[in-house]
Amino acid sequence: MPDVPKLRVEPESLVKMAENRLTSMIAVVNTKSNEAGTAAAKANARLDTIDTMDLPGKVVEMSRILTSLAVKEGKATRLMNWSAMTAQQMHDALHELVHWRETIWRRYFPEDYRETMQPCWIEHGDAVQFTGALYGMWCWAHLEADASPSRQAEWFIRWRPMLQREIQDALKHCKAEQAHVASKAPERTVNLDAEQDKITQRVLAMQEREAAAAAATP
Repeated sequence: MPDVPKLRVEPESLVKMAENRLTSMIAVVNTKSNEAGTAAAKANARLDTIDTMDLPGKVVEMSRILTSLAVKEGKATRLMNWSAMTAQQMHDALHELVHWRETIWRRYFPEDYRETMQPCWIEHGDAVQFTGALYGMWCWAHLEADASPSRQAEWFIRWRPMLQREIQDALKHCKAEQAHVASKAPERTVNLDAEQDKITQRVLAMQEREAAAAAATP
C-alpha cells in the first residue's frame, strides 16, 4: 500500500484554532451570564413586588376570609329585621331573643338587666328593636367566625351601655308610672309565663293579618 502523506499543521494555525475556540467559549459564558443576570433581575423585581404587597399580611387576611366563609354559613349573626318578618319568623326571633336575655344578659350582667329590662318591653316596638340590636351586637362580638377581643371590648365599652340607655329611655315612662303591671311593686320583675303569653298573642295576631291579606289577594 502506498504511504498516506501526513498532514502538517503549522503552529500558527494551532494557535489560531485555540484562540477561536476560546473566543467561542467566552461568548457562550457571556451569554449565559447575561441570561442569569436577566433572570436574577426579574427575580429581584418579583421579590420587590412581594415585599410591597405585604404578602404575609395578605395571606393572614385571606386565611381569615376563607375561614369566615367556611364557618360563617351556619354561624353568621341573623339580622332581626322585625318589619320584614312573617309571624313564624317573629315567633322564632322573639324566643331566640328571650333565650339570650335569660342565659347571657340576665346571668352575667344582672345589675344592667335589672336596671334596664321591664316586663312591658315586648309591647314597645322601639324597646324590642334596641334589645334585638343589643343581642345582635353581642353575637357579632362573640360568635362570628372573625370575632376578636377587640370586638368584645367594643361591645362592652360602646354598644352595651349605649343600647341599654336606649332601652331604658324607651321604657322609662312605663317604669315611672308603674304601667303594664298588675301590682304596683317596686321590683318590676319579668314574668316569663306572662311574657310567653304576650309573644303567643302577638304571633297569633300576625297570623290572622297574614291570612286576611292572603284571602284578599286575587
